[in-house]
Amino acid sequence: MFRHVLLSLLVHAMFTHSLCASSREALSRGTVIPVFRDQQRFAVYTPKPQYPAEALAHHISASGMFVIRVHVKTGLVVSAWAAQGTGSPLLDSAAIRALSQWRFKPGALTPIGVVAPQRHDSFGKEDALLKVPISFVL
Repeated sequence: MFRHVLLSLLVHAMFTHSLCASSREALSRGTVIPVFRDQQRFAVYTPKPQYPAEALAHHISASGMFVIRVHVKTGLVVSAWAAQGTGSPLLDSAAIRALSQWRFKPGALTPIGVVAPQRHDSFGKEDALLKVPISFVL
């Protein structure tokens, strides 16, 4: 079981890293990314993360800032990653798993190329980025 979870995390991390390298660079350069609460009206489905049993057993609570990349035409989340993790791989994984299921109204979000025209993102006309704060509190 542990090997399966570890392998899943590794595969997800590799996929996210390769797909979103330019988005991560944007964060490090200070590109403005809208916060989810400002775009909440466009959300259709936003399941909350499940608190991992192991984190509950060890009384782990923390907060983090996550980024989701959404395909504007479909409203589907393309990828999610921790911009500022919780400090717990268990909690980060739970947050990313939940965020990956989020859905938005098709065509409602503003593409990256409009929000940050100075960026040279290969999917700038197709995708939107949103920052999402998540807290795990006991």
